[in-house]
Amino acid sequence: MQDSASHIATPKVSRRTIMQLAGISATAGLLAAGSSGTAQAEGPALATEPDTSSPQRKWAAQNLRGLANLFLPSFLPDMKTLDEAALRHDVRAAKAQGFCGTMPMINWTLPGDPQWELFYQTVIDEADGKLPVHGMTFTSHVDTDIKLMKAQERLGVDAFLIASKHAPDISADDLYDAMRRRIEATDLPVLLYAALNEGRAFPHLGPAGQPLDVYDRLADLPNVVALKISQPVTLITTMQLCDTVADRLLVAPVNLDFVPMLARHYHMQWSGQWNGEAVQTPDVQLGNQLLAATAAGDLETADKVARQIQPAHSHFYTLQSEIIRGGAHPWQHNKYYGWLGGGNGGLMPMDEHAPEGSVPALTAADRAAMRAAFTASGLTPTDSPEEQFIVGRAAWNRGARPTDMRTIPSYET
Repeated sequence: MQDSASHIATPKVSRRTIMQLAGISATAGLLAAGSSGTAQAEGPALATEPDTSSPQRKWAAQNLRGLANLFLPSFLPDMKTLDEAALRHDVRAAKAQGFCGTMPMINWTLPGDPQWELFYQTVIDEADGKLPVHGMTFTSHVDTDIKLMKAQERLGVDAFLIASKHAPDISADDLYDAMRRRIEATDLPVLLYAALNEGRAFPHLGPAGQPLDVYDRLADLPNVVALKISQPVTLITTMQLCDTVADRLLVAPVNLDFVPMLARHYHMQWSGQWNGEAVQTPDVQLGNQLLAATAAGDLETADKVARQIQPAHSHFYTLQSEIIRGGAHPWQHNKYYGWLGGGNGGLMPMDEHAPEGSVPALTAADRAAMRAAFTASGLTPTDSPEEQFIVGRAAWNRGARPTDMRTIPSYET
């Protein structure tokens, strides 16, 4: 008698279906672990490295490893003029942190500002080919962004983050076309950005505003190499994004809490373009250690590092995630984190592009809590005097003091 199963057509199982089942398994394992946070059974290893069939993806596989940081400018005491010595100090600090790249943040030196080019030139010159420098797009106009990309290419950036903004009611086809035109305007590696803030989230196009089908189509373009996922994006949405593109792109959650679990099902080797100085120092590079372990499939080490990094990372998440949702960053806190690990520090001028009241002041209680979180994670913060942070290390070493500052914004003693 013939086996009845032979009369049943075998359904075609897609990659997405397989990865959805893996995601369910991952969540079940996490829930079964209870308060220990360790799954009782991990099952077969499903994570495979993404496609590397293009030169840009080969570059990404080699160069997007560990943490990359967001590079904040430093200013002279007049709070207007870039401090070139301080910029160079922070490039060296990024190298000392073992960061795999850095992205200059230009809110204070926008295109058209005579210091915009100087900012990039100084960072790229000091990076000297040893620290990839990421450019970015951020406007809502395709032609403006393409012009900006060409200018950044001439200065020598190594890759681009596409962080442009779009109309909230844009169609999937128009969104794809707008992003495709930017991506195809360069041969450099391109990173996509999944975020929740206005102009970057589209509730009518996907869960939590994430246009999964658009990202799926964009991931087929050969110079698209990675997807950065913003800090407030939930675990479920992050898993849906991974399910959609992790076979082709290096997915990079800013929320490192997700990484050990995701690594059981998707390849995890980098996270970047955020305040990586909040979770490590040059001597104890916890973020880099975590991502090296997950990239190697060493989940035991990853879980161990995740436990150590938790106090520092949890404090950073609590501080920043809701501010990110509001379209801003806690800039003075971000600079203070960098200074705690040996960076220049120095107060930032007010961010005129942030919503009013969205950038908090850095208080004495905040600074004490940040130091305590470092200590709880086994990180040793700087013992330099607090007054040095206000002006920055480079200016302090030239003799500048807080009394020389034109203003002391968003800082409380």
